[in-house]
Amino acid sequence: MKVLSRKTILPAVMMFTLATSVIFMSALINKLEADADRSRELKVFEEAITVVRLKYVEDVQPRELINGAIKGMMGSLDPRSDFAASDKYEEIAGAKGILMRRLMGAAEADVDNHEGLRLFEEALATVRKNYAADGTANIRSRDLVYSAIQGMVGSLDPHSEFMTPEQYKEMRVDAKGEFGGIGVKLDIRGEMLTVVDLIDGTPAFRAGIKEGDRIAKINDKSTENMTLQEAIDETRGMPSTMVKLTIFRAGWKETKDLVIRREQIRIDSVESATLGGRIGYIKIRQFQEQTASEFSAALSGLVQEGVKSLILDLRNNPGGLLHSAVDVASQFIPSGKLVVYTQNRSGKKKEYRSGKNALYTSIPLVVLVDKGSASASEILTGALKDWHRAAIVGTATYGKGSVQTVVPLEDGSALRITTARYYTPRGTSIQSTGITPDVVVKSALGEKKGPGAMIIEQKEDIQLQKAMNLLRTGTSGNCSSAHSRNELQAPSTSLL
Repeated sequence: MKVLSRKTILPAVMMFTLATSVIFMSALINKLEADADRSRELKVFEEAITVVRLKYVEDVQPRELINGAIKGMMGSLDPRSDFAASDKYEEIAGAKGILMRRLMGAAEADVDNHEGLRLFEEALATVRKNYAADGTANIRSRDLVYSAIQGMVGSLDPHSEFMTPEQYKEMRVDAKGEFGGIGVKLDIRGEMLTVVDLIDGTPAFRAGIKEGDRIAKINDKSTENMTLQEAIDETRGMPSTMVKLTIFRAGWKETKDLVIRREQIRIDSVESATLGGRIGYIKIRQFQEQTASEFSAALSGLVQEGVKSLILDLRNNPGGLLHSAVDVASQFIPSGKLVVYTQNRSGKKKEYRSGKNALYTSIPLVVLVDKGSASASEILTGALKDWHRAAIVGTATYGKGSVQTVVPLEDGSALRITTARYYTPRGTSIQSTGITPDVVVKSALGEKKGPGAMIIEQKEDIQLQKAMNLLRTGTSGNCSSAHSRNELQAPSTSLL
């Protein structure tokens, strides 16, 4: 039997020790990184639940929030994770069934805020340790926590939501109304990245891109497994920089590369036109940061063209920024008048009054609305109606009388939660009821779609025709006189 010498053993021991140390250190580093990630995500969850408890329009108990959070997390684990019926958990075999029942029991526990956070942390740790989806046990804490926050916020009301950092970034772009890019709207159609719309005069338009074009590559990166957000991020960028798109179009035998220079793209929220009889027409698509200034410029241009009356189209306008709606109202309502007021759960009120730029307090005005007119659109409509400043034509509005506040979180995500109810100058809440027009006209063609173009089919748009007739006959003022024509006397609940 051969005996190993000390010279042979020592290097072997050193190599074994080194290898063991590397493995141990790697495992330790991975654990520390995982613990750090979990700590960060739990901190985001704690921040989110604190924001909801402090700012939400109604008092919400910790149990309800934890319940919603665990339901949201469970829903991300398995499509059968339906929290509504406990007997469904019996259908989930083995460890999954045990885990689901354990989580269900945790969600039903009666807890306070501190206990709720501890309970959620335990539920998160349990999921990470035991759950396996499609044979993969590595579930990111971020994904679980984000699903939990979505579940928690989604349980509050239909208008409160959680936004990932990517979604929050996109929301800010929408609110600003401008970005560095090429002017295309993308979507995934038939599992392929597709151009669904583009803006006239933009780099994409000039380069010859058309609706329906498929984008195979962006900057030589295949779009096959690319998410929509990743595609948007790749396409957008600083003005004057270049982006390369590999395009395929129906009828082509092969793809074509297009190198396009990015520009500052502005999404106009206001479009205008002149109609017959010196009637002006302005459509507000949504209320963005620049909406009030765009509206003022459009109306000024119409007046210079000889327009003597105006139709303001708010149909299918989902709302947007409250201050933009107030600024538009300020152009028609004398300075210092109440436009809207909000009230939070403690009863504290905040009033929004018209500014000093009321240049059009006497121009005859008709407002078009429908069930798609919501939020900021209803704020503007309600103020113009209560002050007898316009005739309202169309169908009842959506009925969204709640104010959402966007609260950024530490990791770049954000909550959009309902923090108050808003009321028209007369103290009317439109929540769930909407605003009833002075003249109800149920049928409307509305607007034909076209890239960057507003096409009004005047003869077929019955609502528009009614508005024009009211202005031509001079009866729009009578329509807005459902209440006394005297100065508005707002109730004591709104003016303190």
